[in-house]
Amino acid sequence: MSINESAEGVLRGNGLVDLTHLRSPEELSSVSRIEGVGAVIVPESLAAAYAAIPASNVGATIFVPDGVNLRVHTGSLVVGGDGLGAAEDMLVVVGMLMITSPVTGAVPKRMAVVGSVLAPRGSEQALGPALAGGVGSVSYYRYAEGQDIKQLTGQVRLSAATLANPAGQPDDILVAVGQVAVSGPVTTVGYAQVIVVGQFIAPEPSRDVLEPRMQVQGQVAWYRSDDPRLIFEDTGLGPDFFRLLEHQVSLLVFGDLAIAPDVTESMVREKITDIVLFGDVTAPPELVGLLQVLVTDAYGTIRAAGGPGS
Repeated sequence: MSINESAEGVLRGNGLVDLTHLRSPEELSSVSRIEGVGAVIVPESLAAAYAAIPASNVGATIFVPDGVNLRVHTGSLVVGGDGLGAAEDMLVVVGMLMITSPVTGAVPKRMAVVGSVLAPRGSEQALGPALAGGVGSVSYYRYAEGQDIKQLTGQVRLSAATLANPAGQPDDILVAVGQVAVSGPVTTVGYAQVIVVGQFIAPEPSRDVLEPRMQVQGQVAWYRSDDPRLIFEDTGLGPDFFRLLEHQVSLLVFGDLAIAPDVTESMVREKITDIVLFGDVTAPPELVGLLQVLVTDAYGTIRAAGGPGS
């Protein structure tokens, strides 16, 4: 959690604000504004007072009934179907909730997930009434006794060997959360399901092999060349980058990219086959048209250097 409170009573940050320790509107009145927060947890008894507080860029507001046993978790939470909590609990997850077996035990009175929920099929009846007030999606996967669920999080580069799962079983499941790129052609998928939560990029020739096994919450894109170059962070590319490349590559951009003024159209045409864009690109005005042509999937914007927003 990264929250700062100023002398003026402004709460700001990019994590979770928990106000459940407050008991009266007078205590809440010390907060003058809330901004840039992923989620706010508020007692239901203070809902009216909270509504009067100016707020901006707040991802979700979760109201908690008085008297419940509140359990809060940030990040990915992986639990079995018998470990969700007691009937008098309320479970709040800011991140992903992964349930690894059918729900057979007690279920919290209320569950609020700001993120994604993955659970075995057959758990819909037990979970449905409890899942309320969350922001995100709920997906159900095929469950098999003894299956292994492998989870990868963050910025991940997968090889074809990893997807083949040579040491596993055919019923295993791969869960990839974050920004995932597959390097090299995939001929075999050794998982019953590949569940992607976030952004996923793979070779275009492997599309027919991967898509039947994939369950996606986010965006999927496909690149064309045999050599993908991944950019996860904000960076700049100058003429030396293109000069030193020995062959054409696919440019996979997860961060923001700035192209130097002395990069020419011929440099880009010679070395870049295609671009998959999940960030923003700033480039010399004479390159904008070419970059728009090379981008096969765009989840960001291409701007001319010196123009609006650059």
